[in-house]
Amino acid sequence: MYLAIAALFFAFAGFFYVPGFLDIPIGMLTLRQLACELLCTLFAFLALAALARSVELDALWPWRAGFRRALAAILGTRRP
Repeated sequence: MYLAIAALFFAFAGFFYVPGFLDIPIGMLTLRQLACELLCTLFAFLALAALARSVELDALWPWRAGFRRALAAILGTRRP
């Protein structure tokens, strides 16, 4: 569940990305460029937080017990 939220926030971060932002002198930044880059940074941090929460809680990661149980059920194997 959290993985989808992370992907959504990464997509929002991509919408607000300003190419070459770090090469623009601070005095030449427009308010629009600064706002877009702040929004890009905010959404990127939110996406990273959602991704970390996904790794912690979602069962779709291979090291989680829920993933191994589901895969064993699909393949029809039992774990000793």
